[in-house]
Amino acid sequence: MAAQMGAVHKYDLTSDVTHLIVGDTDTPKYKFVAKERPDVKCLLPAWVEALRQLWVEDIEPDFQALESRYRLPTLHNLRICVTGFEDMAYRKKLEDDVNDNGGEYRGNLTKDVTHLIAKEPSGAKYKYAIDWNIKIVAVEWLEQSLERGMILDESLYNLSLPSLERGRSAWIKRVVSTSSLGKRSFDSDAALNGPRKLRRIASAKLNSQNVGLWTDIVSGDIKAAGPEHDQWSEQMITDKSKTQDRSSTTTKSVGTSTESSNVRSESSATTINHIAPPLLASYTDSVQKTGIFAGKRLCLYGFNEKK
Repeated sequence: MAAQMGAVHKYDLTSDVTHLIVGDTDTPKYKFVAKERPDVKCLLPAWVEALRQLWVEDIEPDFQALESRYRLPTLHNLRICVTGFEDMAYRKKLEDDVNDNGGEYRGNLTKDVTHLIAKEPSGAKYKYAIDWNIKIVAVEWLEQSLERGMILDESLYNLSLPSLERGRSAWIKRVVSTSSLGKRSFDSDAALNGPRKLRRIASAKLNSQNVGLWTDIVSGDIKAAGPEHDQWSEQMITDKSKTQDRSSTTTKSVGTSTESSNVRSESSATTINHIAPPLLASYTDSVQKTGIFAGKRLCLYGFNEKK
């Protein structure tokens, strides 16, 4: 039923379980949650049925209210008797505590009683409880079970134990952090100092690069990477010079050396002045047109000076 409504049902009590539907409190899962898992909410099976009814009627459920309404009572299905307490007012308080928290108080000890709360390890009720295999506990068991909100391990509240030793390690109490959100303690900062320092350095470098990039964009100083002018142009000139040298050699065979020299000089000048500049300009234009902001004019508005 729960799976039909989108819940994940698990047979094992894993670390990601959030709710435990309880039919019987005398089970390993219940006892483990009582001691180790204060984060798990123990609920009655009727909780699932109530959610399903709201789901069928297409009503948005109030989960917090439903969990409070169907929370498993602390002393669910327990029948408790007491013995050895002479103070009638205190005895009445014990009776009210049992009845108000899901248990059933019994004045007389019968075989269907589940727990006997005894002040001393003596008396007729105490003797019969041993014979009938009824669990016998000290009053601290009731007090601390009510504090925990679940039934604690009865073996830790044996009357043979000193009063201060009863209930030791019965459950792990939740430690509520008092540190404010978004802040780390000094110890935490010290432990993470190395990695955090590296992150700060990397962040500072990225910020400085971003500032430089936007400054160049605003001022219009971004320039496309120019061609390797010197090597490229020199190579062209050298190649053309070799060509002209071959031409001048041919000229020598039909004319004077002075005329050949003049032809070579004029040819070189023509190559440099009329061929190289158009090619270089075309290459530079192609580089400039392929930038990320090619053909764009940007205007920045609303940023602070750092951004």
